[in-house]
Parts: sequence; structure tokens; C-alpha cells
Amino acid sequence: MTQATLASDHQTQHHHYTENGEHIVSKDAQFSDIGQWLKKGWQDLLQAPGASAFYGLMMAAAVMLVYGAYQAQPVMIFKTATFFIMLSPFLATGLYALSQQMHTGQTPHLMQSMLAWRHNTTNFALFALSLGVIIAIWGRIVPMIAAIAQSDQLLIVNPEAGVMGFLSSQAGMDFLGYFIVMGALVGAFVFAISVVTIPLMLKDAKVGVISAMVLSFKVTMENKAVMAAWALTIGALITLGLLSVGILMVVVMPLLAYASWHAFNDLVSIENPTQ
Repeated sequence: MTQATLASDHQTQHHHYTENGEHIVSKDAQFSDIGQWLKKGWQDLLQAPGASAFYGLMMAAAVMLVYGAYQAQPVMIFKTATFFIMLSPFLATGLYALSQQMHTGQTPHLMQSMLAWRHNTTNFALFALSLGVIIAIWGRIVPMIAAIAQSDQLLIVNPEAGVMGFLSSQAGMDFLGYFIVMGALVGAFVFAISVVTIPLMLKDAKVGVISAMVLSFKVTMENKAVMAAWALTIGALITLGLLSVGILMVVVMPLLAYASWHAFNDLVSIENPTQ
């Protein structure tokens, strides 16, 4: 159940109640909040440079491995790149935990952040499974896009030219156009159901994965314009990280994860949360 009220500072608050009767309040956001989230994220990155670099380097290495493995298969590079984007909320769990530690005045602890999911294992596993199902469906859609873009032409793209050779071909451009449209639709859905899901489950173990995803979707719908801008900001920065062959992911990954934690805290508050 959801109710809306007007707070004393004229900011609309939305009252949500989970199936176990827990009361969660969400608030409306403004476009200026995006800059504040990124600023706070940068401050967290500077406060925990070592742990941040660990997660950033892991992501950078994964991106480089993908480029190396599929250098002669541009379609697979695009396909796998979207996998990273869709999985990023789950992959950032440890970084959310680091930001949570700093937010509560604790010293950032890398090992604890890597095991942050243990207090709510079942729900984290179910969320990962949910993303896995969506990714599996997307993996089936990409070959269909290639077929629509005349896959027989894609096969004769010069593999030695790599991605740029692919994009300079008519078949490659056709594929990219369809790919962006379909990828944006799937990515928007993943963003809507995940933008506050993992931070919420980290902060309150009583919230189940279904309730968290439903609330995430509701919060997104309550702030359509701001959340669309935030999603585009995330997508743009991750794209820069991918285009740099993963090098910029060393900074982009922790920055966005920390900023997302602060976005969650600005958007959602929980009555009597439990760890």
C-alpha cells in the first residue's frame, strides 16, 4: 500500500508498507540532487581509495578480458557490455557496503564489504537470479537484432578492423540503431527494479527481494524525470568506462556505486531498520 503526504518543507513524501507491515517512506528528488550524489560519491572514493581501487580494478580487468576475448566479434562485445550495465547494481554490492560503513561513521573495511550479502543471503541470491533471467532473455534478443540488421552482412565485416570497422559498415550501423533502442528499453526496466533494491536490502534485512524491487519501481515512477536523468548519467559514465577499454572503470565503478548509495539515502528512509 502507498500513501502520499506533503512534508513541512513542501517535499512530497510517499508512505509504503511491505507485506510484513514495515513502514518505508520515499521522497521526491530534484535534478540538482544528481550533482550532490556524485559529489558525495567522489568524497567517499577519496575516503576509501584502496578498497575503491580494488573493486574498480576488478571491473576494469573484466572489461579488458571481454575486449581481448571478442576482439574479432563486435556483436559479442556489445552484447557483453550490456550484461555489465544490467549487472552493475549487483556487482556494486561491496561498494554500497563500503559507503554504508562510511555513512555510519565506521572505517571502510574491504573484507566486510565483500561479505555484506551474508546477512540476507537468500534475498541477494534471488535478486541475482532475477537479473540473470533478464540477461538470459536479452542474450536471446541480441541475435534477433543481428538478424533484423542482416546478419549475413555482419559476418563479412573485416575482423582485423575490430569495433571501428564494424561501426563503419552499413550492417554495423543498422545493428547499432536497433541495439540501442532495444537495449534502452531493457536497461530502463532493470534500472527501475534495482535502483534502490540492494541498498534497501543491505540496510534492512527484513525487506524481501520482491518488496524491494516493487518499492524500487515505485520510487522510480514517483521521480520519473529525475530518475531518467540519473539513469542517463549512469549509462553515460559506464559507456565512457567501456569505451576506454575498462581503464576509466577504475574510477567510474566506485564513483557511481557510492553516488547510488547516497541517492538511496536521500530517496528512502526506513522506520526502525534492522541490520
